[in-house]
Amino acid sequence: MQLLTKPEEVMLVKFHEQKGDRVGAHTGDFLSSHVFRERETETEGVDFEGVLDSLLAHHLVERDEERDGYILTQTGYDYLYTREGGRRITEE
Repeated sequence: MQLLTKPEEVMLVKFHEQKGDRVGAHTGDFLSSHVFRERETETEGVDFEGVLDSLLAHHLVERDEERDGYILTQTGYDYLYTREGGRRITEE
């Protein structure tokens, strides 16, 4: 089981919290880089240096250069919602 640091989880969970609602994430969901920069400014006391690079290295997200953002991969989805990941969020 892969475990992420607190800053990595904070960023990955942003896919789950799209648009401020707890709507649940799906493989292939896109979030712009701007959303992640906002999360950094909202979350005081957490060092986000290198977090997105780490999520890319773990294959939890993919970079979408054309749209300037990130796409949730199946591995990222599994991390959030299945027993194969380090965190399990119950979808309602």
